[in-house]
Amino acid sequence: MPNHTGKMATNKRRKLEGIDAPASPASSATTVMSAFAARQQLWGTSTTSVTKTETTSQTTVVIHEEEDAAPAKTIPSRRNKRRPAKEQISTPVNEDPIPDSNRDRGDSIPPTPILSPVLGTPIPPVVRERQPQYSSLKPHKKNYQQKPDGCVLLRTPDGERLVILGSYGVNVQQGEASIAGAQLTPLDSTQWVHAPHCHALPVLRTAEDTVVELHPHPSAEGLRQLARLNPAFGKLWNEIPTQGVPSKKESTFQILFSPEDVPKKVALQELVSPPEWNKKLAALIAIKRRTTSPIFFLCGPKSSGKSTFGKLLASRLITDRAGNKNAPWSPICVLDIDPGQPEFGPPGVISLVKLTSPNLQPPFCHPTLEPVQSIIRSHAIAAVTPALDPEHFIECVLDLFTTYQTSHPQDKQPPPLVINTPGWIQGLGLDILSDLIKAIKPTEVVYMSTEGPEETVSGLQTMQSLSYFHLSFPLSPPLPTWNPTPLSHLRPWRVRYTGPDRGFKGILCYDYQPAPGILAEAINGMILALVRIEAPAALRGLDSVTPLEAGREKIPLISNPIGKTLDPRFSRLVGLVLVRGVDGGRGELQVLTPVRMEEVVGGLERGGGVGAGGYWGEDGDGEGEGEGEGGDEQEVPWVKRIYGSQTRGVGERVWRVRRDLGRN
Repeated sequence: MPNHTGKMATNKRRKLEGIDAPASPASSATTVMSAFAARQQLWGTSTTSVTKTETTSQTTVVIHEEEDAAPAKTIPSRRNKRRPAKEQISTPVNEDPIPDSNRDRGDSIPPTPILSPVLGTPIPPVVRERQPQYSSLKPHKKNYQQKPDGCVLLRTPDGERLVILGSYGVNVQQGEASIAGAQLTPLDSTQWVHAPHCHALPVLRTAEDTVVELHPHPSAEGLRQLARLNPAFGKLWNEIPTQGVPSKKESTFQILFSPEDVPKKVALQELVSPPEWNKKLAALIAIKRRTTSPIFFLCGPKSSGKSTFGKLLASRLITDRAGNKNAPWSPICVLDIDPGQPEFGPPGVISLVKLTSPNLQPPFCHPTLEPVQSIIRSHAIAAVTPALDPEHFIECVLDLFTTYQTSHPQDKQPPPLVINTPGWIQGLGLDILSDLIKAIKPTEVVYMSTEGPEETVSGLQTMQSLSYFHLSFPLSPPLPTWNPTPLSHLRPWRVRYTGPDRGFKGILCYDYQPAPGILAEAINGMILALVRIEAPAALRGLDSVTPLEAGREKIPLISNPIGKTLDPRFSRLVGLVLVRGVDGGRGELQVLTPVRMEEVVGGLERGGGVGAGGYWGEDGDGEGEGEGEGGDEQEVPWVKRIYGSQTRGVGERVWRVRRDLGRN
């Protein structure tokens, strides 16, 4: 596969232009030195013949200093009129290209080795560990204002960098700012950010004479309350108690100024765009300006930075104004076809998404995009890898691509498209990528090499699924919220599966085919895909087979002995549902889903299908897991009932890990 980005990380050597460096006696090659070393030599302070190494987080530059027979001169250091002398430092090579007023401050400079007066050999310098300085802003009354409603007003006359932990909104009132590739101006609305420390924190950079207001996030509380259900959601945010003000309501975000502001036992990492990425992003933006509908195909192995690079590219494409700050944002489309680590859906789902604003949050903070942004079309492949059925995976991807080509007005060109692919690049995975490239014919194929920076912490599939099923969309404000109530305490939807007005056509299994008699036990407590059938051809001839009534519950099962899949051209995913119980007496399934009922009911008028059509009613009588009609007691998945003096059976007690394993 062609490598359009080249090697993602190389040992770069910086050459100071305009200064005649003496050649080394041992070699005729050009002397390589850092800007700092060259400045020292220019000022006459380089009097030794030593070799030292300047180390940055990404690159090691070897610097050769030549011997100077002339005595050293003492030249006063130059000072910046706008900044103290202690802030005159060099910019790390792995930072985004930003104006001089925005560059980082506080980086330490490696000390110069000195010669021993007796032996004439270099004495190792005393290296002090650098204390990270996250935000360059020094808060005082003129540049930092805390408002009673929790908002923070920041004035940055010199341009600053801000590292913020938590959930917040960014509103630029004057000047210009950038965050995670997005360029923000006063014409833009408030952009909402979720920044937990389990992922790299985006850095907010401001230009000179910029005024920024940070807002508390209205959805922060619900997302944090998910820690009651899963400890993986806990201790991810600005959970440091306010010192001395116990009655003060905690803010949803915290600006990190020094290491003391970081939560204990937390390895914090900032979102970094290396120089190679910045160069490639600029080239891709230039392609967008030259062509009408560019298609960018991102591929590469796992942990090579595909997801991070794709988010930066999407934000740059959306906010690109081609040099005109007054120009409105243009939407883009994202083809999210990594079922194992999707960005815009739960695991096992691939989607075509239209983005109208930058993506400034991890995947588990937006498991679906309604109603702020839209998912144009999606498919469930019933697996987290294309290996289960590669042909069906390719079919689904090409159907989404066809939708992208045809879902825009005839008189307009489609928006730019970014395709994020799985990290399977060997063997059959390489064949899948090759077939997709041949069919899609992208404008640019970007291959992320293994030498690129690793992604921080990938979104866990469990967190993504839990966040999805606890999601809710209020009418106002138009932001997603989360309900921390356990799923076992939520009222399920009752879906009738018997009679002429049943709620779905039947259950269709792809790979494993359960026996009809155990279908109820197989799907009870299981996650199923709710698929809308748009035409009978979607069933590939299976519609001619009468659905079987499985077991005593008589759940309709569509016989699929050879494991056929639905045709993605005539079907689409509505959402995922969790089967909470099977009520055989009433002939109903009790399901939980975050999908709006308008989506389900709206599909009934256009015809039913597998998991769509018929009667959907809310279980309002509280009998969802009790006794159904006929006196049959309904078992609840994951729950064991014990009555009276009954005890647990052998092997049913809670197993505890022995702490003395391996000891004598």
